[in-house]
Amino acid sequence: PPSRAPRRKTQKPIKMRRTLKGHFGKVYAMHWASDSQSLVSASQDGKLIIWNAYTTNKTNAIPLRSSWVMTCAFEQSKGNLIACGGLDNVCSIYNIQNQGANARATKELVAHDGYLSCCRFTDEGHIITSSGDSTCIYWDITSGEVLKAFSDHTGDVMSVAINPENSNVFVSGSVDKTAKIWDLRNG
Repeated sequence: PPSRAPRRKTQKPIKMRRTLKGHFGKVYAMHWASDSQSLVSASQDGKLIIWNAYTTNKTNAIPLRSSWVMTCAFEQSKGNLIACGGLDNVCSIYNIQNQGANARATKELVAHDGYLSCCRFTDEGHIITSSGDSTCIYWDITSGEVLKAFSDHTGDVMSVAINPENSNVFVSGSVDKTAKIWDLRNG
C-alpha cells in the first residue's frame, strides 16, 4: 500500500484582540497584574500607563522623572504597587491606590551601578532587580535596604523571573550567555 504522510493540521491564525493606544513613544515593557485584566506599560514618552485590557481604557497614567525606562512590574498579590526603572539606575515604586494628579514614587531603590534592566516583585514588601552592573538585588521595599546581592554573572543581567510556585526561587538571564537559578533562602 502507498505510504501516507501524516496530515498536517491547519492552524488558525492568532487573532489580535485589542489595541491599547495612549503612549507617544516606544513601549519598552509591559506586565500583567494578577487579575489578568489590568496591565502596566512603560514607554519612552516618560509615562507608565495602567490599562484595563478588556475595555482598553487607561485607568491611571504616571509621569516619570526619567523617560529612559526599560522595565515595569505589577505586584502580584494585591496589585497595589507597580515598579519601573531604566537608565537612571533606580527602581521606583508607586502605590497606585494613593496616586493623585501629581504622582510621586513611594520609594526609590538606589544601589545599582548600571541601568536597571528588569524588576519583579516577590511579594508586596520585596522586589528583585537586575542590572547592567552584572548583579541582581533583592530589596526590602519599606526600608529601601538591600537584603541580598547576587553577583555571579560576568555580564549585564537582562531579565529576572520569579518561580510562580515558590517566590523564594528566581532565575536571571545575562549577556554572559547563562541563566542562573537562585534561592533567596541561601543565595
